[in-house]
Amino acid sequence: MPQRQRALYVVVFLAFGFTLISLRLVDIMLYRHDRFEAEATQNHWRAIELPPRRGSIVDTTGIELAQTYLLHDIRLDGRNLEKAEFRLAQIADILQLDAAQLIADFDPKNGYALLKREVDEATVSRLKELKLRDLIIEPKSKRAYPNGGLAAQIIGFLDNKQRGAMGIERLMEQELRGMPGERLVEIDSRRREIPAFRRKDTAPKDGHQVMLTIDLSIQHAVEEQLDKLMVQHQPRKIYAVVVRPQTGEILAMANRPNFNPNDRDSIKPDVTRNFCVTDSVEPGSIFKIVPIAAGINDGIITKHTPIYCENGKFFFAGHFLHDTKPNEVLTVSEVMAKSSNIGIAKIALNLGETRLNDYIRAFGFGKKTNFLNGQGSESSGLLRAVEHWSRVDVTRIPIGQGIAATPIQLAMSMAAIANGGKLMQPLLVKQIRDANGRVLKRNLPKMVRRVVSEETARAVGETLEAVITDGTAKKAKVVGFTAAGKTGTAQKAINGAYSDDKYIASFLGYVPVEDPQFVVLIMVDEPTGDSYYGGTVAGPAFSELSRKIAQSLGLVPAVQPRVVETAANPQPEAQHETY
Repeated sequence: MPQRQRALYVVVFLAFGFTLISLRLVDIMLYRHDRFEAEATQNHWRAIELPPRRGSIVDTTGIELAQTYLLHDIRLDGRNLEKAEFRLAQIADILQLDAAQLIADFDPKNGYALLKREVDEATVSRLKELKLRDLIIEPKSKRAYPNGGLAAQIIGFLDNKQRGAMGIERLMEQELRGMPGERLVEIDSRRREIPAFRRKDTAPKDGHQVMLTIDLSIQHAVEEQLDKLMVQHQPRKIYAVVVRPQTGEILAMANRPNFNPNDRDSIKPDVTRNFCVTDSVEPGSIFKIVPIAAGINDGIITKHTPIYCENGKFFFAGHFLHDTKPNEVLTVSEVMAKSSNIGIAKIALNLGETRLNDYIRAFGFGKKTNFLNGQGSESSGLLRAVEHWSRVDVTRIPIGQGIAATPIQLAMSMAAIANGGKLMQPLLVKQIRDANGRVLKRNLPKMVRRVVSEETARAVGETLEAVITDGTAKKAKVVGFTAAGKTGTAQKAINGAYSDDKYIASFLGYVPVEDPQFVVLIMVDEPTGDSYYGGTVAGPAFSELSRKIAQSLGLVPAVQPRVVETAANPQPEAQHETY
């Protein structure tokens, strides 16, 4: 082949090759530029999320119940470190490391050497003063509960992704979590940061603070009392609620068994629920406040109305109803004080099914309180529609059988009596503040409805006071204060039949009678041993706990004892027909 022809082929080949290369460059630079730029950025740059400080959860006085620590792992890129020994000595001094050992272990080829884990913020601030770009500071957050298991089922805990798993942590996740920041760093072939080329950080925004209505001193007193009850009676469960009746504020709420949210590995799933909200039980005799309040409010009875109690055995709708002790005629006040099932049943029969059902629902039973709206775990209890009641239900439901209620529903029903007949919405989250302490949202007390008149509530309160002074709850007396309340000893339904040896012993009451400041509910599920009555198991606990709560609230004990109407000290009134 002639030389000239070969040269032409070479020129054509080169021209064709350069044309292909040019076309490829045009394709890359004009049409695929964004894609390749993104790939290059992905290969050489990495966005590191900077965690925000999760907002704290505090009690009504500002004491922290849940807090977040920002900790940091400290690493060093030795490849560009100048004046290595001098710098390492500075770092060792701040991190409290052995300087000689740190210098001996230093490897100038290591771009990701770990110096120390979980360093606090104060130490990190001192490190930053060195203005040493070769330091790699990796932030991470740690949630802590400084009071251990105190109020654990209210507060909750976080899951493995640092999101609220239950309780307030879950309910207020959006407010607590904050907004993460970002750090854009250049990385080496092993995807590790090259700190010398670090760009400016986008700072995270800390989460908000959530203030609860819980009073830590009262919560502590409640849980201490529950621990005593666990030792004394070894029950299956215990529920306790303390409420301020005028506002519906929950001052304390506790359950046993319990758990410590700081020790996640030991937590058993079946104890993490807030039983006071999620569990519903047959209330037994503490429910008797409802039919008596209904009867007085409708003018069917007064507290002095005599009721024939059938000598302890009453036959209705094919079934017998018994009292613990036989009685002939009792006043309504005595019916409450002695907890007569027959007396309560006769009041309910005079009310009728429809009116009784109306009052039960007005007191908040059969419906969720929704004070933890959004958590999805609250029980509405069990109250069948009146058209589905059996003939005997009108005598059984008013004594707390055939109906189920949550502890929070029961506490709020008594709070309505203590609050002059006004049922309040339970209140747990008091306010939300930003990181600077500015109040973003304040939740105010909310009245649901008026259930009974103020006069009725006062009359019911007087009958409840007689329960303690001259009735089934003499061991519930609170030294220095007047108190009103009701005992309950509910047989548990096991496999469709009432058990002869499993009970729920309860006491529900308030202090002081003349100006109620707090309501206390204590329910002991399946106490063991010789005693299982509400008056002997829960009554003494109410007495001791109420004294401590009164002290925490700064209440002044009464100087003179209050004269209370009892069977031994009756007050005159016009005669009434005996039921």
